[in-house]
Amino acid sequence: MHPEDVKAAVRKKFGSLAALARQNGVSDSVVRAALIRPQPTGNRIIAKCLELSVHQLWPEWYGSDGQRIPSNDE
Repeated sequence: MHPEDVKAAVRKKFGSLAALARQNGVSDSVVRAALIRPQPTGNRIIAKCLELSVHQLWPEWYGSDGQRIPSNDE
């Protein structure tokens, strides 16, 4: 999904990314970072909120088993 679509979906359920972060006991920067790069904690929080798998949201970052796909930089 496009990051703006993910943000919109989160806002519809929680009002803001910051509210989602607070509810899950993490910094809002963790959730914001998860929209633009792999951030496993933030990615999983967002996926759970939207009732989707991390693979459905970010198939380029996570395999169908939910495991992180290593980048060429790693």
